[in-house]
Amino acid sequence: MEFELGKNYKRDSRIQARIKTAIDWLENHTIEELLSEPIGPKVIADGVELRFQSYDSRDYKDMNYETHQDHIDIHYMIQGAEYVRWSDIGNTQAVSNYDAKEDIQFFAHPQHHGKALLTDRHFAIFYPTDLHAAHGMVNGKSEHNHKLCVKIAIN
Repeated sequence: MEFELGKNYKRDSRIQARIKTAIDWLENHTIEELLSEPIGPKVIADGVELRFQSYDSRDYKDMNYETHQDHIDIHYMIQGAEYVRWSDIGNTQAVSNYDAKEDIQFFAHPQHHGKALLTDRHFAIFYPTDLHAAHGMVNGKSEHNHKLCVKIAIN
């Protein structure tokens, strides 16, 4: 998540360019154009893959915390609303081994976490040190969402 001490701010220019490429691509397409894309992956540049998703939001107890070692995630809501949650990776225990092929590891729910509401055209960026959980219901009601998970390669 973009939250830290200013004195620690430093980013690899190649990664920043990939993030900008993704955001620019998304902002240059209408919601209707984004909704017409097929569900699944779409590579738009070297190190930038869009994963179009369609799903129903869920209760917090059914959300999975995860992290990645080789990618930054940008969760970009095309249409709908959900809560995303995050925490530092050191705040809880792993509940799975790291899967290098899928670049994912799952974790127990942390004792403390942040929460943000994603609605149409809002996004959140999660770095490898960020535990994150998505697809959270808003106001106790499940809603059908169309979202992108953008995978930004860091290597």
